[in-house]
Amino acid sequence: MLKVVDLLKMPSLGQSYIVAGHNGMFNVVKKLEIMEEPYPGVLEFLVPYGFMLTNFWSMKDDKEGRLKLVRSMIEKRCAGIGIMPGPHLDDVIDPEIIELANQNGFPIIYVSSSVRWGNVISEYGVLTHSNIMSSLDAQLGEILNSFSDFHSEKNVGHFCREMEKLLGLPMIMSTDTVYSGDSGQINIALVISKIQAVCQESRTTLVSPISIRLDDEYLIIVYFGKRSMVATYVSNSAWNQPALQIFHKIAPAVTKELDRMCAVPFYKKNSQMIANLGETQVFLALVKRENIQNVVKELDYHYLIYEQNTFFNYCILLIPHEFKKINEIYPEYQKIIQTLSPDFFVFSSVPMDKKELQKEVEPLKYMVNTLSYLDGIYSLDELPLLYILSYAPFEHKSRLFLNMKELDVKEEKAFLDTLRLYTVIRNMSDVAGLLGLHTNSVKYRLGKALKQLGYNEENVLGDMYRIKLLIQLELIALES
Repeated sequence: MLKVVDLLKMPSLGQSYIVAGHNGMFNVVKKLEIMEEPYPGVLEFLVPYGFMLTNFWSMKDDKEGRLKLVRSMIEKRCAGIGIMPGPHLDDVIDPEIIELANQNGFPIIYVSSSVRWGNVISEYGVLTHSNIMSSLDAQLGEILNSFSDFHSEKNVGHFCREMEKLLGLPMIMSTDTVYSGDSGQINIALVISKIQAVCQESRTTLVSPISIRLDDEYLIIVYFGKRSMVATYVSNSAWNQPALQIFHKIAPAVTKELDRMCAVPFYKKNSQMIANLGETQVFLALVKRENIQNVVKELDYHYLIYEQNTFFNYCILLIPHEFKKINEIYPEYQKIIQTLSPDFFVFSSVPMDKKELQKEVEPLKYMVNTLSYLDGIYSLDELPLLYILSYAPFEHKSRLFLNMKELDVKEEKAFLDTLRLYTVIRNMSDVAGLLGLHTNSVKYRLGKALKQLGYNEENVLGDMYRIKLLIQLELIALES
């Protein structure tokens, strides 16, 4: 049976809400009518389980009549009333009516002035008499509203949770990042790993949608966009539930919306995707700066966007190892730095296969979020040390290492950063390629920095003080 709360599922009442009498929201509705007669003439039209819609134009100057009407509807066991107060009541429902409705559990729906009664009556007829449309279909209006909000807010996480709430199904969406709702009973990582395993085996032959067996009880249903994915999972006993039919209706539209939120992985058509890199190794670079969403437009086509995070303003790039020599990557990094002017840049000194990459990425993202205040150029190998030192007690820093007050860090920062990079990379030519400098300029900077720190210049090529020197330089980077 149709309930008062079900009326809110109609598209025309998508922006309406129950303003009073919430205890009666599950009252059965057997008849819906538009009320035009004033009180007391309208009394002959009141019937049990009837629901009236009105803007009170015939009683706009009769407050007592409006109150008596609601009292009579309660006595007649009517289902409730929908009031559009905008045109004739200055958009205010009488407080006395609100109080009376709350006392008696008599539901009142606030109706927006933009609603047309003809649309409400038409949708009500379809809702109650059609054998095809389920009650969930009436929620399409609310779903469309969520799509509209998504257009303006561009918040995938919120959109995912709203869809889950409307459908009553666990929702998983992916753009450059994976998002999920709140009500799932299964570990989302398990679902994603199952989907990825199938994709890696036969991604080029997949046709959307697909169904994947998760375990003995659950099935996963997945729809693919060009670069996105939306999925849910259901138990065997719920395979024919109405909510899943709505999911099938809206999922293709959802993937199209999600595609617009994705970074373009490659700019050159038919370039290889990460799943198709095979045994090719990749170098990793992380770029952090404002307006990170514009990075993709400025990049060369052969850089792969692994992940883009607009909240923390970073982007992880992968560069396929197609160089004759490994150290050719450093001038490539310099091109990225010159093109994007990042505030914070992290690079890998050696290429990685896909397994090694997965081991590096998660700790990297965690450390970058913690060290978000840093700027400059850093090796991936430095970050764990920086992370540990950031939590070291202040007295350890001040007693065991360099007194920061003796350094003009701001003036000598470029020299100190050059020395720090050299202690990690251990090759002047590579540091020169990374910074876009001549080798002699690098050597000059190293000498000046060592002298500033109290070391002999010749130690630049030795290993004697390397560990202590590196820790000092990392502390300088943190404290400055």
